[in-house]
Amino acid sequence: MLNKIKEIWKKQSKIKKILIILILGLILYLIFKPKTNDTSLVYKYSNVQKGEVIQVVSETGEVTTSNKAEISTTINGVVTEVYVDNGDSVRRGDKLFYVTSDATEEERAQAYSSYLSAKNSLAAAQVKLNTLESSMWAVHETFESKALDTELSVDDPVFIQTQRDWLAGEATYINQKDVISQNQVALNSAWLNYQATIDGPVKATIDGKVANLAIAKGQAAIATETALIIKTESPITVKIAINENDIGTVAPGQTAQIGIDALPDTNLVGTVDRVDEFATISSDVAVYYVYLTVNEGSDRVLPGMTAQVDITTQQKSDILVVPNTAIKPYQGEKAVQIMDEKTNTVIYQPIKIGLSGDINTEVISGLSEGEKIIISSTSSTSKSGGLFSPPGGN
Repeated sequence: MLNKIKEIWKKQSKIKKILIILILGLILYLIFKPKTNDTSLVYKYSNVQKGEVIQVVSETGEVTTSNKAEISTTINGVVTEVYVDNGDSVRRGDKLFYVTSDATEEERAQAYSSYLSAKNSLAAAQVKLNTLESSMWAVHETFESKALDTELSVDDPVFIQTQRDWLAGEATYINQKDVISQNQVALNSAWLNYQATIDGPVKATIDGKVANLAIAKGQAAIATETALIIKTESPITVKIAINENDIGTVAPGQTAQIGIDALPDTNLVGTVDRVDEFATISSDVAVYYVYLTVNEGSDRVLPGMTAQVDITTQQKSDILVVPNTAIKPYQGEKAVQIMDEKTNTVIYQPIKIGLSGDINTEVISGLSEGEKIIISSTSSTSKSGGLFSPPGGN
C-alpha cells in the first residue's frame, strides 16, 4: 500500500505536489488550531421596586445681592470722628464716621472745575437733543406727506430721499440720547471726585447692624479699603438663566440646592421667588431669568459670586421605578428587556412611563413590583478549540 502511494506521488507534477502539501497542512491546522475567544453577553438584573423620582433643572448663575454691604469712603484723608460701634443698628442715611480730606486747595478747585464742566456738557447735550427732536419730526412730516402722495411710488427718487432724511434724523436723535447718558455718567463721576476733596461724613447705604468696624479716630481713610460692614436681614438672592426647553417646569415656590464655586464647603438651600414671563435674548439665544432667595444666608457669600443651582421641579415618592439604563426604545414607545424563561431568550416588555429623573423613571403600567428586568449587559469571552481538541484538553 505504501509502495503504491509512493508510485502515485512520483507521477504527480511539482505543482500538484505543492497543492497537496498545502491542503494537508490546512486540514491539520483546522484540527489542531489554538483555542479562540467566543464573545457572549452577560446580563445584569434588578427587580422592579418602589422608590422616588426627582426631576431637577440645573444651571449656573450668580449672586446678585447678599445680606451685607461693605462701606468704604470716597474721601482720602483722616478719620476725625466715629459715630458707631460694632453691633449698633443704623438706618440708611445715618452718619457712620467723618473724614477730613487731605486734598489741597488746588486739587479741590480742579475737581470742582471738572464737575462744572461736566454739568455744562450735560446741559448742552440736552439742548441739542431738543433741537434734533424738532428736526426729526419736521422731516417725518415731510416724509408722511410724500408717502400719502398717490403720484409718487416707493421707487421714486423724491420718496426715497425723504424716507432717508427721516431715518437719518431718527438715528441722530437716538444717538444723542446715548450721548446724554454718557454725559450723565461723566457728571456723576466728576461729582464723586469733587466730593472726595472736601470734608464730610460717610453715611449708611442700607438698614442693618454694624460689623467688622475697621477704623478709629485719627486713622487714615483710604477710599479703596472697607471701613465697616452693615449686616442686613434681607436674604441673599441668586439669578440664573433658564433655556426655553426647561423653563416650563420652573415655578415660584420650588426649592433648590445652591453651591457657591468660591466656597466649596458652603451648601445653601433656596426658593424660587420669581420667574420671568418674557424671554431675554442673550447671545442670540432666548433665555428666561429666574430669581431665587436663599433661606439661610452666609456672611461669606458676596455679590457677583458664581452659583451652581439645582431646582427640584417635580418629585414623586412611593411609586414603581426602574433605572433609566433599563428603558429602551421599542416600536415608537418604551420598553424594558426581560428574560423569557421558557425559551431562554431576551424579549421586550412594553411599558408606559411617567416622571423621569436623573437616575430613575416612573413606570405607570406594564410592570409589577418584584418583576425581574435587565438593566444592563456586558460582553464576556470564553475559550473554544478547533474541529478537535488536542489530547488532554478540557
